[in-house]
Amino acid sequence: MVQSKNKKKRELTLIIVGLAVTAVILAILIGYFSRLDKGGLPLPFEEVYATSKQLSTDIRLVDKAISDGLYAMGVPQEDIVFLSVVPREKDGYHWDFNDIKARTPRQYPLSQVGNEIRTRVSNLRRPIEITIAKQSPKEIIYHIFCSGLFTHQLNILRDGYPSPHRLPCPKIGIIIDDVGYDSSLANAFIQLDLPLTLSILPFAPGSKSIAQRAKQEGREIMLHLPMEPINYPAVNPGDGVLLLSMDKEMILEVVNRDLSWVPFVSGVNNHMGSRFTESEEKMVVVLTELKRRGLYFVDSRTTSRSVAFKVAKRMALRTASRDIFLDNELSENALKIQMERLLGLARQKGWAIGIGHPHQETLELLKRYESTLAHETEVVPVSKLVN
Repeated sequence: MVQSKNKKKRELTLIIVGLAVTAVILAILIGYFSRLDKGGLPLPFEEVYATSKQLSTDIRLVDKAISDGLYAMGVPQEDIVFLSVVPREKDGYHWDFNDIKARTPRQYPLSQVGNEIRTRVSNLRRPIEITIAKQSPKEIIYHIFCSGLFTHQLNILRDGYPSPHRLPCPKIGIIIDDVGYDSSLANAFIQLDLPLTLSILPFAPGSKSIAQRAKQEGREIMLHLPMEPINYPAVNPGDGVLLLSMDKEMILEVVNRDLSWVPFVSGVNNHMGSRFTESEEKMVVVLTELKRRGLYFVDSRTTSRSVAFKVAKRMALRTASRDIFLDNELSENALKIQMERLLGLARQKGWAIGIGHPHQETLELLKRYESTLAHETEVVPVSKLVN
C-alpha cells in the first residue's frame, strides 16, 4: 500500500515537472518569436563603414570642431556648403571625405575664423593634423588629416566673395534601410509626414506586413538586397545573400527569390556588399535582371571601390548613389551634423540621397527636422531622383 502511494506520488511529481518544463519551453518560444517582430533580436550584422572605431570617432570630433568653430564666429548655416562627401579608402580604412566651403561675416577676418577652428581641432588632443594648403587675402584652404588620412578640406572665404550657388527648392530622398524586424518602429517611420522610402530585407519576419502597411500609406518600397561584404562570413548579411562564388544561374535564382519575398518593390539597393559591388561581372548579372523587371537601383556605396553605380549608368538603368549615411553614429550631435550635410549637399547640387536605419534616434532626428525638410526642401520618393 505504501509502495503504491509512493509510486503515485512519483508519477504526480513527474507529471508536474513535465508540465513545468513544457511551460518554460513554450514561454521561451513565445518570447523568441515575439522578439523577432519587436526588434528584440539584433539585425543582421551591419557593415561598419569606418572600419576603425578610432578613425570614426576622430572624424566625428573634427566635424563637431568645425561646426562649433564656424558657429562661434557667426557663420550662418546657409553660408556653409558641403561641396562633396566622397567615399575614400586607404590601408584598410574606409571613410567619407568632406569638402566644405564657408563664407565668413564681415566683422571677423579670415585668420581669426581659421584660428578658432585650428584651436578647437588642436584641443581635441587626438592624432589629428590641420595644415594650410592655400592662403590669400580672399580665402584660406585647410587640409585636415586624421591618423594620417586626408579626411577634410575646409575652404574659408572672405565675405563679399560670390555666394555659393543654391537652388531654390532642392529635392531630398531618404531611405530607411534594414526594415523588417521591428514592425512598431517601422510603422512610426511610415507615420511621419515625410514620403520616406523603406528598404526591406528579404526573409525578415515583419517584411511582408510592413510592406503592406507602407503601400497603404503611399510609401515607396525597395528591396534591401543582401550582398557579400569584405569580411564574410564573419560579417553576415543574413538570408538571401548574393556571393561572389555564385554563378549566373544561382545569382538570378537568389535575386528572384528575394524579390518574391517583398511585395510592391519599385527599386533595389544593396545591403552590405562591400565585396560584391566591386565585381563588375556579378553586378552586370544583377542589374540586367533589375532592368528587365523595370526596377531602379541605388548604390549604397559601402565601399569606395564599388562599380555598381557606374555599371548601372552604362547599362542605361535608372540609378543613383547614396550621398550621406545619416546614422553611423547615434549621438545627437553626430546625427545633426549628418542631416546638415545632407541639406547642404542638396542645396548645392539640387538634390541628395540620405540613408538611415530603423533606430529610435534616427526617428527622433527626422521628427526634429520634419518642419525644416518640409519648408526648405522637397522630400521625394527615391524613384524621383534616379537619373
